[in-house]
Amino acid sequence: MSDKTLNAAQAAGCQTPLPTRKRAWAPGSVTPNLYSAAKKRRRMSLADEDNADFEAFGAELGSASKVDVSDRFISARKDRTLPLQTTPRTQRIAKLFGLADDRVLNFTDANTDKKSNNSYLNRHRFNFHQLLKKPHVVPSTSAEAHLGSRKQFILALDGPGIPSDLFAYPISWSARNAIAVACGFDVYYQELDSRKISHLFKLPQRQRGRLISIEWSPSRPNLIAAGTMNGEMQLWDADATAQLGVWQEEGDADVGGLSWHESTLAVGLGDGAISLHDTRSPARIGRLEMHRDKVHGLRWRHDGNYLASSDQAGVVQIWDARASKSLTLSNRWGSKIKHHAPIKALAWCPWKPELLATGTMHPDGKVRVWNINSTIGTAPPAHIIPLNTSVTSLLWSPHCKELLSTHGMSWVPRGGASDSCPNLASSSAAAGSSSMDPGNGNPGRRRHRDRERPVAAKTVLTNSLTVHAYPSLRRVVSVPAHTGPVGHSCLSPDGTMVFTICPAEEAMKMWRVWGVPEKAERRESVFDRCTIR
Repeated sequence: MSDKTLNAAQAAGCQTPLPTRKRAWAPGSVTPNLYSAAKKRRRMSLADEDNADFEAFGAELGSASKVDVSDRFISARKDRTLPLQTTPRTQRIAKLFGLADDRVLNFTDANTDKKSNNSYLNRHRFNFHQLLKKPHVVPSTSAEAHLGSRKQFILALDGPGIPSDLFAYPISWSARNAIAVACGFDVYYQELDSRKISHLFKLPQRQRGRLISIEWSPSRPNLIAAGTMNGEMQLWDADATAQLGVWQEEGDADVGGLSWHESTLAVGLGDGAISLHDTRSPARIGRLEMHRDKVHGLRWRHDGNYLASSDQAGVVQIWDARASKSLTLSNRWGSKIKHHAPIKALAWCPWKPELLATGTMHPDGKVRVWNINSTIGTAPPAHIIPLNTSVTSLLWSPHCKELLSTHGMSWVPRGGASDSCPNLASSSAAAGSSSMDPGNGNPGRRRHRDRERPVAAKTVLTNSLTVHAYPSLRRVVSVPAHTGPVGHSCLSPDGTMVFTICPAEEAMKMWRVWGVPEKAERRESVFDRCTIR
């Protein structure tokens, strides 16, 4: 239909509607949907509300850089209104579905929240915990019950002329409760039951050396061996006050440690050898040569199967008496046990024979417990007690699982002031080798050596008598024994008393350390009433 015809029809007042062409769908021509518009308005209103809440939350917490980011399983503190990394909308949805509540992951401080609603319940929990808590019971054999309660010595004796060498053995306690001490050229002993003091013998003045080591025989308490600084050994009978034997070691090597097992006496020498003697034979029965430095420590195990020895270089050897050789010679046992300082203190455990305790001097200052059933040399020690204090002697308690150690000087393993520690061995060694060290002219190397040199310091372990629990290694008690380094210690026959000796004081002190275990009464059995005829 043309435009002229359409206009003519409208002019004539035609009421019949004219057919129109159906319009094609186009995205731009779609009429706005009322539902879509309402949904959009709702979404915009929620976004505006969320933005308002988030802005308020941001204003409360400050800038975004100050918000701590933590794990989502860790609750937020009280000063945080929302959990970490959570928007207001997700928090509102979580509360709607019951996934978040004030009781869930709510931070409480037990130290400040004492007036809360749970204070009554917390009080009940504390009281119940106190009912289940076992009280600390101190065993009657422990040093905590004896030395810990009375930190005083029982008896003090004078010893003029005691050897000033800390590696000496100037004191020994016999099985008959007699204490012997080497004073210069003389040997005295006192019977502690009767307090009678006797003079055993005196070295001839023509001899060059003084007495340095003495040791009572455990199987024959009347026999005592004495060694001098020029390598002479003497064997005496205290009951008859008679000399049973005398011999001279090779090369006039000074005597180190002594150790008895029945009739066999092991003698450590300054040339690194160990001499074996039998009281029933006039001649030497053996000589062990494995150490390259002076042998300071010697200890037979209680069954006599093994002999432990230590030297100035920090090497410990264990000898198998049944095979007459060192355990370190076999591939099964590995290599020798090496330390980083001289070793004098050796002790076999009486209630666990495979344990051997070693204590080092400066600059290591540690107590190590070795298990000889492991591969010796390659296996690490079972336990290490770092003390930074010289260990002069070790004693195991025969009645409880405790280890006693005596100490000398202490130090701090850092610092560079060499003038503050003039008594350290490293200071004298460094001064003695200054002319031979090619690096002494280098200031940098000198400063580096000064930084590594420890500084002498006074601690609670200095010149002390200390008891450690085993295997927890807890320090049970520690008392200052003397004003100077403790040279040596020995255990009483009943295993409760300890004698310590100090060369600087020229004095000896007796301490009550452990107790005797109580004998449990034997229950009467039915078989005790009936006998078989």
